[in-house]
Amino acid sequence: MDLGIAGKVAIVTGGSHGIGRAISEELGRNGCKVVVAARGQEQMDDTVEAIESVGGKAASVSVDLLDFDSYPRMIEAAKSAFGVPEIGIYSPVGPPPGAFGFTDEDFDKSFAAVVKGFANFARAIVPGMKEKQWGRLITISSGISKQPARRSILHFDYALANVNRPAALGLNRTLADELGPHGITVNSIPPGFIETGENYRAFLEECARRDGLTYEEFMEKERLRIPLQRFGKPEELSGLCAFLCSKQAGYITGQCIVVDGGLIDMYF
Repeated sequence: MDLGIAGKVAIVTGGSHGIGRAISEELGRNGCKVVVAARGQEQMDDTVEAIESVGGKAASVSVDLLDFDSYPRMIEAAKSAFGVPEIGIYSPVGPPPGAFGFTDEDFDKSFAAVVKGFANFARAIVPGMKEKQWGRLITISSGISKQPARRSILHFDYALANVNRPAALGLNRTLADELGPHGITVNSIPPGFIETGENYRAFLEECARRDGLTYEEFMEKERLRIPLQRFGKPEELSGLCAFLCSKQAGYITGQCIVVDGGLIDMYF
């Protein structure tokens, strides 16, 4: 299916690893000119090379999402490489686990990454979208956006995420309402268990340790919780993301579409 986004300029934050990289490559395969925004130059170079190896166009820009002054520079880098960005994917690192009792510094850092960073990303990228009267803005979030996490289910306390994730979803829906008249859609995609590599495995190994299980035992227990009885693949989320960027998805906005094999109702 032709998604109608060939030639569109897309910025993907966190676009050099895990789910972000899968999205970068998916948009590249569909003809987007992709700007990979992240911190690790080597990983960014690998992602750009992977996109170009299949005939796509890509560039990279070094960005720390906690440095809001770098956001305008990210937009200017995209303009210099390919033109005004029309697609923006915001994929921040989530808040760390922990109980209530977090410090002000912890709270401010989590709020900055999840909520304030998204606000600044939108502030930087939306003016160009308004000029074109077309745009797609997507956040990669968490099921916690829809329902607070319970420690007994998710193995950790998630006080910071329970506060900041719903706040980001509120901003997402506010922007959908305000930007709709300009032809800009705004949506959120929370992933479930998506197999994304070493960093995610380290987190799951810690979950297993807390449950007194081996990694293999823990993963089998978690697999059986999922209605589809398996873990997700990055391309299953990136495919949805690309569709939400498409011309066919032009009437979908303000939505939070979970990609988790049906797990969220069981989990929460």
